[in-house]
Amino acid sequence: MKVRLFSQPLSMALILTFLLYVSVANGEAVSVKALTPHPVATQWPDRIIATPTVSPADSFSVTWRTDNSVNRAYGEIVQADSDARYDINAAQFVAKTNNASLAKGVNNQEHFRYQANEGLPNVHYHSLTFKDLQADTYYNYRVAGATGMWSPWQQIKTAPIDTNQDFSFLYFGDAQNGIYSHWPLVLRRAWQHAPNAKFAIYAGDLVNEGASDQQWSNWLNAGQFIHRTLPAVLVAGNHEYDWQVHENAQKTWALSTLWQSQFTLPLTPALPSALQETAYVTHYPEMDVFVLDSEARGDINLLHAQAQWLDQALQTSTAKWRIVTMHHPIFSSCGMPLNSPGQDEPEIRAAFLPILLKHKVDLVLQGHDHAYARGSIGTQNDINKTAIPSSKKQVKTVFVTSVAGPKTYPIKPTRWDEYRDYGVTLERIGENTPTYQIISKTTDNLIYQSFTSDGQIYDEFTLRKNAHGNKTLSVSKKLPPQRTFKNTGLYKSHHDLAE
Repeated sequence: MKVRLFSQPLSMALILTFLLYVSVANGEAVSVKALTPHPVATQWPDRIIATPTVSPADSFSVTWRTDNSVNRAYGEIVQADSDARYDINAAQFVAKTNNASLAKGVNNQEHFRYQANEGLPNVHYHSLTFKDLQADTYYNYRVAGATGMWSPWQQIKTAPIDTNQDFSFLYFGDAQNGIYSHWPLVLRRAWQHAPNAKFAIYAGDLVNEGASDQQWSNWLNAGQFIHRTLPAVLVAGNHEYDWQVHENAQKTWALSTLWQSQFTLPLTPALPSALQETAYVTHYPEMDVFVLDSEARGDINLLHAQAQWLDQALQTSTAKWRIVTMHHPIFSSCGMPLNSPGQDEPEIRAAFLPILLKHKVDLVLQGHDHAYARGSIGTQNDINKTAIPSSKKQVKTVFVTSVAGPKTYPIKPTRWDEYRDYGVTLERIGENTPTYQIISKTTDNLIYQSFTSDGQIYDEFTLRKNAHGNKTLSVSKKLPPQRTFKNTGLYKSHHDLAE
């Protein structure tokens, strides 16, 4: 007997919806997407995260959440010492409180709603910037919700000012999917590997839907004590933007209002209001880290404003090492959609690449492509040369793209051949391979290491800079074979993973 499942053609959306459900014994439909907890806000502080200021040697910022009954919150801080009751000497400060509407908002087109947060009540986010601190010093701090409802004490260390001091930091590509089930393992493995890191760069697409409070709950709870003690340099990706649905059913694509509610990031007065807390700089000893908002590609004026600011900031920077991080790669490696030329971001490349090369930016750290790629642009003598273990390369800039979550894409068949006129060469790739990166600054070197989620080295190189600012790229001789979909384990779609 033949059973006819559908009597007429179905829309693709309906077919996809059908495929996302399975039947269980009692006849109910159950989503294949794994469930995750979604703790509601209370009078107790939660979702605590530390972020750097422009000057992390003498200050840092903290943001946290409570329910909307807490209208006045506090933070306390004290220099760490060996006394049992260090808290007795703590100084107390009043936090800034922001009423965050999760389900609704207002922009220049008036009222809108976020469909992902329908029915969720308003919450309060509180923020403090602890200032006038001593460099390279441990501090204990805690934050409060309602009266008497304090977080446990946390410990954090300010950045050093000694230019000769060695230090390291972490860099992650997209988490985005599996942020409850898979991403925490990568984050914690990285922290275990580099517990003394000074900060962590998250190169955009932290979540899949920028307006989803559920997903932000997963991301912020994945780290908890890590986020409270390791300052987060946060990059806005395209998935930190979301659709704002207006009363007339029109939609506006914009940075989620949850971004500035949840995080306290450096302000950049020279930039338009639309770029505040998404384009900024933070200064570490002999290292300036510049953050760009590449999703502003929808407005060419915002790209140009960032390019002009970056040009001026690099011109005045006296740091030996300059690092730029953004979400979209200057040179794209992603072979999606399948059977197509793949992704490309020509407007971003046109806006930023001339500035990066003009100032010989050392390292560009990116995300978005859901694959691993590393390449470089050589100096005139080494233009189009490929850096290999047996041969050093004189370079202007090194470009890296990585992914930290379980959603991975293939490298496009053309590799970077279409970019050859820019003098860039693709020197290492990785497919089906989430990684975390530890980057260490020494007196003369930047040492870059990329690790798979089981702690195995995947890529390693050293940038050495002489007194004239010229850089030599040396690739490690002990690297494993490049990982591709042909030689890795089977890849299963991420669509069933917990967000």
